[in-house]
Amino acid sequence: MEENGVFNRLVMALPMDDRKSLLEKLNAQSGDSDQFLYDDRGIPDSGADIMDIKNRYDALPWYTRLFFWIIGLFAGKTPLQIFQGQQVAQIGRLIEEQSPGIYDYEHDQLLPAFYKAVTDLKDSARFFYDALDMSVNRDKGAFYVFLASLEMEDIHRLLLEGTDPVKVAEKHVGASDLVLRQLGTQAMEEGIAAIGDDRRAVMYYNARTLHCLKELSSFLFDRLLVSFASRSGEWPGKVCSAHLVNNYLRNLNNILYSLKETPPMTLLESLFIFILQDKSETPGFDMEAEMTLLLGQAQKALGVIRNFNKTVPLNRILRCAERDMTILPKAISGGEDWFSMYKEYWKRTVDEQFNDYNRNHRRRELLEDFQDFFKGAELQTLAGAESDFSSSLDHNSVGIPFRGAFCLSFLRTFHSVLLVPELNLVLRPILIDGEFFKKENLTEFTDAYNDLFKVDEIIRHFEGDISIKGDLGKRYIAAKMDMSSLLVKRHKVQLVEDEASDEAKKIIDRVGDAMDLMGKVLEGILTKAPDGKFDTLTNLADMSGNTDTFAQSVTNTIKTLSQARKLMHKISIMEAGR
Repeated sequence: MEENGVFNRLVMALPMDDRKSLLEKLNAQSGDSDQFLYDDRGIPDSGADIMDIKNRYDALPWYTRLFFWIIGLFAGKTPLQIFQGQQVAQIGRLIEEQSPGIYDYEHDQLLPAFYKAVTDLKDSARFFYDALDMSVNRDKGAFYVFLASLEMEDIHRLLLEGTDPVKVAEKHVGASDLVLRQLGTQAMEEGIAAIGDDRRAVMYYNARTLHCLKELSSFLFDRLLVSFASRSGEWPGKVCSAHLVNNYLRNLNNILYSLKETPPMTLLESLFIFILQDKSETPGFDMEAEMTLLLGQAQKALGVIRNFNKTVPLNRILRCAERDMTILPKAISGGEDWFSMYKEYWKRTVDEQFNDYNRNHRRRELLEDFQDFFKGAELQTLAGAESDFSSSLDHNSVGIPFRGAFCLSFLRTFHSVLLVPELNLVLRPILIDGEFFKKENLTEFTDAYNDLFKVDEIIRHFEGDISIKGDLGKRYIAAKMDMSSLLVKRHKVQLVEDEASDEAKKIIDRVGDAMDLMGKVLEGILTKAPDGKFDTLTNLADMSGNTDTFAQSVTNTIKTLSQARKLMHKISIMEAGR
């Protein structure tokens, strides 16, 4: 829940003017770098328009084809195979001339310079692995919405305003919660439907670029590199048979071919902001300086990718290794899911926004009920507890967020405002002077009485446990400061929150049961229960005297306990998020 809140604030609330200003500064700092990472223009043997090897053979003069036929007779191969071998040999010599130290065609060996280039590529790709892990991988839908806020600013503003529950309610005064939700959903669908084909193409390009970056950063570099072994001789260092790792080379070739152009600055900016979101609330945080630093790291990584493509003729090496001149890189698929995830995020966001709006609406109504029930007295919140509801009453409240915090505040206030000064004027005389027909009713009344009047002491003890000096408080702080992986940290934090919620529930259930039992015993005193379980007092006439004051006081007490239980039930529904 905490992480979703961070994403919502980041995606929906970051001022557009600030993002535009950052984007302009990043564009100014990016320089005039080559937009192409993989440039296959002008390379006749790697372009997508290369002729099929058979067509090239058929286009040869008849006497040349006769020559290959004669050689094939002696070699036991077809003329086409002889021709293709000749073409492969030419490619091999071209590699050795233009890219010395990369590949030894005669021995089909990837040389130390190739090993070094792949190692550098791996290290640079790691930057994008970490960047994607801290952004897209955490919530891809949120990232697409955030990116779209720049690429489709007008659509984004339309969706923000059209799905804002407050604005929808202002336009449709008196509409029910259900109608308001339907209007918000309709506005969302209309806004998304307004995205034209050109906008979709831009977003698809960004999503595809993200996918290609992910594929490159998660490529199995280590499995490729571990196949190299040290060798001395003409090319001392790490070498490997190209044919041995041709599957890895094919995969890498396809990825690099697919990642042809430098990622757009809008995409990089969105990545950087998501990376920095955890740091954004740190004192002294400088967004522009941090973004500039990340831009420099990204440009360095992209430069290595671009240099690898220029210096390592991977497609030519594959043709030599497999003796197949028809090999071409293939564009990988990916990014097609951007629209469904974008739409799904907006659906989820609209649901959450209207759930929050409805919950806040019910909360305001509940607070008004509290004002009447407690005769204007304010709720007494718990130090060390934090919830959506308690923090709305105490803006300085910080601590463990757990279910039941609001209800415990209610019970503490009930104890001090109503139970002790008012209800006890009725309950204590019954405890001391009341003579029950049934002894078990006296036991039940006494147990309920003790549980009700111990509630303040129990809550104070619990409050100490969740404080920074208490067991739960210390463990919560330690979990929040844990330096292990994010998943482990969240698990530890959640364990403490769940334990605090469980302890709170035990207290609430105990007091609620006591209220229910007390109400039944008091009803039995006034009107004997039909089933005979709860009976009246033998000295009821003496306690009542000649007036109805005592009976009316008991009736009022029953009513107050019943109202308290109804309010507790409303609170439990709200804290459960329903």
